[in-house]
Amino acid sequence: MVYEIALSGFSSNKTFLYSYDTHLEIGERVYVTYNGKKNVGYVVEKKEASGRYKEILNKIDGRSFLPEWYVKVIKEISNIYSSPIGKLLDLSFPNNIEDYFVNKVKAISPLYPIEELSEQDFVKKYGEKKLNELVRNGIVKIEKDLKVRKPRPQREIYVYLDSSLKEISEKRLTKKQEKVINYILSRESATYSELRDIFGISKDTLLQLERKRVIKLYEHPIENNKRKVELTQSQREIVNDIIKKHGKHLLMGVTGSGKTEIYLAVMEYYLKFGRVLYLVPETSLIEQTFSRIKSRFPELNIGIYHSYLTKSKKTDVWLKSVTGEVDILLGTRSAIFVPLKDLNLVIVDEEHDDSYYQDSEPIYDAISILERYPQTVIFGSATPRLEHYYAAKNGEFYFHYLTDRFGTVLPEVEIIDLNTEEKITPHISKKMLDEINFELGKGNSVITFVRRKGFSLLMCQRCGYFVKCPNCDVALTYHKDEGKLKCHICGHTQNVINVCPSCGSVMLLEKGTGTERMEKELMQFFPGRVITRADTEIIKRPNLFNDVIKSLLNGELDILVGTKMITKGLDIPTISLIVVTDIDAIYKLPDYNSEIKAFQLLVQVIGRSGRRTKGKALIQTYNPESEVIRYAIEQDVVTFYDIELNKRKKLNYPPFSDIVQVITFSSDKELGYASTTKLVDEIRKKIDDEIIGPTEYLIPKMRNNYLHHFVIKTKDVKKVNKILNQVLLNYPTKAIIRVNPPSLLTYVR
Repeated sequence: MVYEIALSGFSSNKTFLYSYDTHLEIGERVYVTYNGKKNVGYVVEKKEASGRYKEILNKIDGRSFLPEWYVKVIKEISNIYSSPIGKLLDLSFPNNIEDYFVNKVKAISPLYPIEELSEQDFVKKYGEKKLNELVRNGIVKIEKDLKVRKPRPQREIYVYLDSSLKEISEKRLTKKQEKVINYILSRESATYSELRDIFGISKDTLLQLERKRVIKLYEHPIENNKRKVELTQSQREIVNDIIKKHGKHLLMGVTGSGKTEIYLAVMEYYLKFGRVLYLVPETSLIEQTFSRIKSRFPELNIGIYHSYLTKSKKTDVWLKSVTGEVDILLGTRSAIFVPLKDLNLVIVDEEHDDSYYQDSEPIYDAISILERYPQTVIFGSATPRLEHYYAAKNGEFYFHYLTDRFGTVLPEVEIIDLNTEEKITPHISKKMLDEINFELGKGNSVITFVRRKGFSLLMCQRCGYFVKCPNCDVALTYHKDEGKLKCHICGHTQNVINVCPSCGSVMLLEKGTGTERMEKELMQFFPGRVITRADTEIIKRPNLFNDVIKSLLNGELDILVGTKMITKGLDIPTISLIVVTDIDAIYKLPDYNSEIKAFQLLVQVIGRSGRRTKGKALIQTYNPESEVIRYAIEQDVVTFYDIELNKRKKLNYPPFSDIVQVITFSSDKELGYASTTKLVDEIRKKIDDEIIGPTEYLIPKMRNNYLHHFVIKTKDVKKVNKILNQVLLNYPTKAIIRVNPPSLLTYVR
């Protein structure tokens, strides 16, 4: 029998044919030789082929942990994204999985019943000679089984209120105890582990509260106290519709319209028949989402999987998912590769988010993978992908639209025209300060949105020179706290300079804005207020970000300065004002996706305000008549998307074509451009598709390499990728292929 094998860790999407004398399952891991070395391979497909092929050395696991449909999906994604299939399949297994396997001796035929033992125990009992004889005669086989380390059962403590609010208010409680009570109130119940992790509370504190008859502790959840919100008529109709119709569903609804309640109601039905995968775009959303799911399904086992987990924790979750111990797997992009047993439903929250696209090898789009899953998948967002909106309009997805905010109204939105408004600093208007001051005076919290992290750029006032990275053609970011200039591409760091190296002037000042600069300026205007920032430096450390969110929830933080990560699904009732300081800088970028990204971001930012009571949003702009701003304020996604679709149809941009971007790298600028031009000329001979470029990349130099790029608009992406890979074999320098990237400008090597 001949099998198509994908090699683990192989940097090409090429596969190889090998033979084996017995049946192999699709997805099964095997050992093969390649270039004289022993390699792990994956069985991708059984082939009808004649001739002589290299023999597969032996099986590794004796079975497949990956469903056949899943392997087919990964193979197709490999061809679409020109990503190595072996590296994609590698993502389905933890690095240290071998430590969790044990070899088992199993009977092949019921005619020869043999006691099932580990290989070690079998040899100890019957001898190695006997084992080899039985294997040789086809009576037994040696197969790997998961050696799941069963954790010691832990008793969870469930916490419920035991007094009325009036009675509780009359009791003497510490500040921490009051926070715990407010937390339980917002969820109707909580577990000890939740309260311990969030508030650092001890069991002794809970026992004190129980003695005061404030709370009651139980060893089991009280079924009647499950957090279950009464759905509106429109929500019930959508839930029933999703349950009836197997397939792909687009759930679109204004921010705060109750999409999560629909997810939970649909999950309740599907959990009767299988398991659920629930995806969020960032680790910062894990804790909040976990709390919502756990309060609805306290009796179920929820696994958490994301890139910041330790190797051992990832493996533990993987094992429990494979063996069926996990009922709901909650995670970020990487969780799609965990082979969750009996997967029945997938929920993708904030499905428009760029974080679902992996821009490093192996390149893939998690959303594109899920589009090909045979299970029911719900893609949810207030501002979905334009491609999904178009698919829903054409009947390829089931379409559900929630137009009413759940329990509250949309915030009031006010535009601050920076052409006429008095400005205190280049990025802070008097109106902005007045509104922040007003909300803080009422005891509310404020979020200020800034486009970029860091402080600003260091620029000479006399000649216009600004300090650049010596390795990359980008300005260094000024981090005032550290007195350093940093490159956020290659990591180069240097001390701040005091004299301009171009003209000798000492007039070096910060230009532009960033989270750090905005934080510093707001501290000057609001001394004594608690102000902090949340940008990508913070989100890389989930515990830090969770601390920031807890501070907001507990009313301990007055102003949060953040980048776009603060728009991602956060539900914080204390936020009454959102300020967008520099939206113009986003939709003016030279990228076909810039306007829709700015629109999505504005809609999401506005929706973070007034989640429980009426809030307000301020938008500072030099373009108050902008179509992007106008439709975002009106939350009119449908009209804006229809306008955008008409534009894209004329220009043949997605969803009317696929975009294939090729970025080339060369140590010599002129040679790099010449060879890229030659590459484009060669490709033009082989395809009829429109090719734009080549041209210098937006960031023309990264890590001492010069970058050029070109873009192909095609309706046959697999064919184009096949031709590209053939031509690139003879190409002298490195190149990468990006298919439908979120932005043509955001690649960072």
